[in-house]
Amino acid sequence: MAGACSYMPVESGGLVKKCCIAGLGLIGCSLGLALGKHGLALERWGYDIAPQARKEAEARGAVDKTAPLAQALDGAELIILAAPVGLIPGLLAEAAPFLAEGALVTDVGSSKRAIVEAAHKVLPPGTPFIGGHPMAGSEQPGIGRAHPDLFQEAAYFLTLESLVPEDGLELMKKIIHRIGAYPVTITPAEHDRLMAPLSHLPQLIATALVNTLAGYSRADSTIPSLAGRGFKDSTRIAAGAPYLWQDILISNRDNLLDCLDLFMQEIERLRGYLKQGDKEGLSSSLVKAASLRRTL
Repeated sequence: MAGACSYMPVESGGLVKKCCIAGLGLIGCSLGLALGKHGLALERWGYDIAPQARKEAEARGAVDKTAPLAQALDGAELIILAAPVGLIPGLLAEAAPFLAEGALVTDVGSSKRAIVEAAHKVLPPGTPFIGGHPMAGSEQPGIGRAHPDLFQEAAYFLTLESLVPEDGLELMKKIIHRIGAYPVTITPAEHDRLMAPLSHLPQLIATALVNTLAGYSRADSTIPSLAGRGFKDSTRIAAGAPYLWQDILISNRDNLLDCLDLFMQEIERLRGYLKQGDKEGLSSSLVKAASLRRTL
């Protein structure tokens, strides 16, 4: 374990001297670009298991340098784990022996409970960890879509627990404000409960809609090419990377199953209106949905 860290502003005006971003995909590289654009880290180091990702991240200026994990972590005051949800627990364990004393560790995973539990198990005692999740991204993953303004006006969740240090929390809030987002403090359990209807259920529904179209169009292969904007808007997120979503959905399956039960009840209600030719019931549901949607 390296020397101790303190979150004091560096002379250049940044908030940390050295930041390490482990996972150089869309979110990791967008954070690196944002940190660079706003001068928040004197040194931005990156690590990714894929050599091509490391090469592209440097070429795009998302990080200043890339290196093996131990070297990228050496002396880093802030560590951002931006790997897929299913890989973060293992990455935490891999990083643990190389963390500087007092280094702040955070992540960007779309589900929080499993990651926070893993952090408590594998990180050295006293290591500050703040689970994070920016509500930003794209259905098209990868460095090519990375942008320093990706987080503008986005909610950025931070897990609030008794072990979270006040100075670490303030550092994260400052960074989040500077990159154009706004911090929302929440417990890991509350976060995952909210993400079920706001993010994870929509992914399942979009997947089901596209797969329904695939089944419906077996008799006429030209049907998908006729899809209009409504269908495309409703199913845009179905184009997301399956390898990313499968772990997210499984990790939050209890909340997601509860939401699915409610969704199926709503579908059955609408089905009943259609079967009975109940215009009044159908209209009531449409009006209710339209009114709520306009407030979002």
